[in-house]
Amino acid sequence: MASSNLVLHRGAKPVSPDELQKYQAPPPNGRWFPLSHGRVLSVVTETLGEAGYAIERQQLGVLRDGSRFFGTLDLKSPITEGTGLAVGIRNSVDKSFPLGFCAGSRVFVCDNLAFRSELLVRRKHTMHGERDFVRRIAEAVGSLPAFQEQEALRIERMREAELGDDQADALILRGFERGIVGARELPRVLQQWRNPPFEEFRPRTAWALLNAFTGAMKERGGSQPQSYATQTMRLHALLDPERN
Repeated sequence: MASSNLVLHRGAKPVSPDELQKYQAPPPNGRWFPLSHGRVLSVVTETLGEAGYAIERQQLGVLRDGSRFFGTLDLKSPITEGTGLAVGIRNSVDKSFPLGFCAGSRVFVCDNLAFRSELLVRRKHTMHGERDFVRRIAEAVGSLPAFQEQEALRIERMREAELGDDQADALILRGFERGIVGARELPRVLQQWRNPPFEEFRPRTAWALLNAFTGAMKERGGSQPQSYATQTMRLHALLDPERN
């Protein structure tokens, strides 16, 4: 199975769970009550463990000043043949964004990762933010079995949805027009679609096109994780045959 590739901001560095615990949150300021990155990770991993989910691998990263944290956790929970369940978490102690948790899928053959908007948690850093975050994470983890079922059906639907080249070209153009991919990524999407790097993506389907997009977007995933997560959610809405 391919290893997980963490999506990090420019200037970020990978850290271990122990190293993450060393980053302390600043004191509360007015209505702002920040949580430490280590506490956020602990809430997620402990809740997953209590629900019976095993973490196969995790990659964590922080900005070099320690103000922002991003992580991806690959779980030992298959969705369909060749794909597994993954979750993403984030936190900031500079008021740049709220606590976050989302779920998605990892494609083993190429390590492509895409998140879904159907299971998404955002909580502000407020006096009751930690309590609410813990509760919402418990609810989200409790929803993971249903999410896996829905995701399995969606992936199979995309694998069965045949696309002609004209249809694919139109969807690629639409993805560009909607800002899902930029001018630098557009030729890469076309290249990945026309010359698939893996046998699994040779059938001309919506699934192959999704992975042409996510394969081409990996560079952005390495520099703009928030954008990457958001755009893969929008990408699913664009390509899911049930929505079109």
